[in-house]
Amino acid sequence: MALPAVRLTEPRLPVDVDADELLLARCRLGERAALRALYDRYVHVVMAYARRLGLPAHEVEDVAQEVFTATYKELDRIEPRALSSWFFRLTSNRVHDRFRRRRIRETFARWFGAAEPAESPDRPDQAALRRDAERHVGRILERMTQKKRDVFALFELQGLSGDEIAEHLQIPVDTVWTRLHHARIEFAKVGRSLDVLEETRSQARSRNGEASP
Repeated sequence: MALPAVRLTEPRLPVDVDADELLLARCRLGERAALRALYDRYVHVVMAYARRLGLPAHEVEDVAQEVFTATYKELDRIEPRALSSWFFRLTSNRVHDRFRRRRIRETFARWFGAAEPAESPDRPDQAALRRDAERHVGRILERMTQKKRDVFALFELQGLSGDEIAEHLQIPVDTVWTRLHHARIEFAKVGRSLDVLEETRSQARSRNGEASP
């Protein structure tokens, strides 16, 4: 089944479990209209998940295609009440695969400062610093464990609460806070091991005309 192109919007999680159950039942019967309806119902959620996990915009649509192709092959495994969690886990796995294949080109530049408005181009030194930050952070994230990255992205980027993350990932809320704590430690540790964080800070100080401590 060919999947149509869509534009990325903010996720609106469907909450009608009965409707999802009926829709999944029809999908399992091979109804093409039902497969399309499932796609239309959740594609924006999947794409937003992918962006919050750090995937560049130009790769998001490809991941959504992969997620739904895999979903159509695994319909018998999906619980209607856990459909949102299913899509998050599948999206996370696809994003993780792309990190492992080193196909990420820009990720989480916002961690190094707010981006300039699109209509206000960066000065050459700012653009260079941003490119460096994207490259350095990508190197760190590629080496982080998937579970920690998932919790960090859901908490820091999507702004979910601990309870909401626990429901998404189907883990205890205490585990959420533990993983988030260790994710921050791991990010710093990996960055130090690669000399990434200090290098980025030094470059920022140099471009800002500040003396190194």
